[in-house]
Amino acid sequence: MMKSNRKNRRNNPTKAANPTSKPDDSQVLTQTGENETTSPADASPEEVTTQTAEQKSNPTENVSTAIEDYDVDQTEMLLETPEEDQNKNSQSADEPEEKTEALVEEATEALIDEEKTEALMMEATEALLDEKTEALVHVMTEPEVIETTESLMFKQYKPFKYKKQAIIIGSIVLGCLLIGGSVVGYSAYERNEQISTGLENGELLLTQGNYSEALKAFENVTVVDTDNPEAIFGKAKALSGSGDFNNARTYYEDALKRITDLDKIKQVYNAYIDSEVSAKVGEDALFALMDRAAKETGDETFIKRKGEFMVKSPSFNLNPGAYQGGQVVEIIKGDPADRIFYTTDGSQPSTGSPEFSGAIQLNPGQTTIKTIEVGANGYPSKTLEGTYVIAETPEVKFENNISGSWSSRSGTSVTRYYFSGGSVNYSYTSSTGSTYSSSGNYQIIGVNQSGTIATLSIFNITGTSMSSSLNINCEPLGDNMISINSRGYSYNQ
Repeated sequence: MMKSNRKNRRNNPTKAANPTSKPDDSQVLTQTGENETTSPADASPEEVTTQTAEQKSNPTENVSTAIEDYDVDQTEMLLETPEEDQNKNSQSADEPEEKTEALVEEATEALIDEEKTEALMMEATEALLDEKTEALVHVMTEPEVIETTESLMFKQYKPFKYKKQAIIIGSIVLGCLLIGGSVVGYSAYERNEQISTGLENGELLLTQGNYSEALKAFENVTVVDTDNPEAIFGKAKALSGSGDFNNARTYYEDALKRITDLDKIKQVYNAYIDSEVSAKVGEDALFALMDRAAKETGDETFIKRKGEFMVKSPSFNLNPGAYQGGQVVEIIKGDPADRIFYTTDGSQPSTGSPEFSGAIQLNPGQTTIKTIEVGANGYPSKTLEGTYVIAETPEVKFENNISGSWSSRSGTSVTRYYFSGGSVNYSYTSSTGSTYSSSGNYQIIGVNQSGTIATLSIFNITGTSMSSSLNINCEPLGDNMISINSRGYSYNQ
């Protein structure tokens, strides 16, 4: 192809070189003799006659054509490698190919061996950060490497002016890209390993009941991957296990927003429901969560779980309301196997409140009873509440007015009465120092509506000197004085 082009150029004077640059005549003769392929013997008589005439008529063009032929021949000599040189180059090229094959084999084994892979990644990372990078640049700029790279890159193409510099730069860039790729790959590998290890450690700590350490493990994962749904779910379980139900609720809701896998969503809802059960939330709130879980997952199992937590509510044997005189209240279980807890101070009952074991005495005034029934699963029923207003009867008022110790003096003699809950003690000390005493029980008879005047009928008397009937007047109230059988007695503090 090149010889044909050379012939065409000789026959086309418009493409001749500039005749002002005249080569040496000997060079023209030498190059013409070496490169001429079409002899006069091979050409037709007409071609020979035409060529001879052209050469004689334009000698300057002949010289220019010879110069151009010389340049083309020189280029061909540079691009066309002799067979012996090609064999040498082939032998020298085999060596780096063998080394490359060995490196590929070693890299393949390293990929199979996880420890070798990690070691190679670490070495690549260190090379980026220390003098190994410099060493790589040095190697890539060695003359032998450049020459080999040059022969591979340019043996089929015409040389250009800055090929050496381009090879050096290309080699350095290639080396940096290899190191950079290794660093990026190792960073991603290390990040994934850290996340995986953190999640596994957190789940293990949860099974061991070590909720504080589990929470730390999941928090370390969220430092690497803030939006990791598994870590958020793990934090919710750790907080719930440690009793921090309010914060656990926040993380359960966050996990449900991020998780898209249906089976995983069911797991979150089941854990969420268990957490709310442990938190002893109200039945309405718990059942609303179950309804939501069934709707979002399409799983009716969550509706069926309601049966596990439907605890029958207790009841009172005395309806709440206003009553005259003392009353007692009993709490009736909805299920005989359940337990009853109650309060009378208005606070919300729990399993830490007093457990019902017998009738509750209602004192005069207002009393509010709150009670819950706790099933075998530990989940409470709805709270039952009842308010009772007990009005004091005249007897109760009178009892309150005379309760305590009273005494009366006459000279040096002293008479004493002590009243308490239906019983009375009597004593008399004479002026001579003699003492008489007796005791018994009493019943209030004929009390007025205000509970200030009544008669006590004394019975079961032991001892001597106490009358079997006592007429008592507590008016006026507030002066710490009463009259017993028309004799004044003062209250003893």
